[in-house]
Amino acid sequence: MKKNEKKKLSELNSNQLRKKLDEERKNLVELRMQKEIGKLKDLHAYAKKRKELAIILTIIREKQLQQ
Repeated sequence: MKKNEKKKLSELNSNQLRKKLDEERKNLVELRMQKEIGKLKDLHAYAKKRKELAIILTIIREKQLQQ
């Protein structure tokens, strides 16, 4: 995830971040299924998605602490 993408995420409100988190979790499940079946072409996509989830969770937590 690039710096400008992180900045865009930090500008979202908490409801939008939660929706984004749900979408990314669904995508992660799909990637996990493809990985187990053997149809995943980009083997690093799963790890990248997990990192994106961690970044979103971190931003949510930072917003909670600011309040």
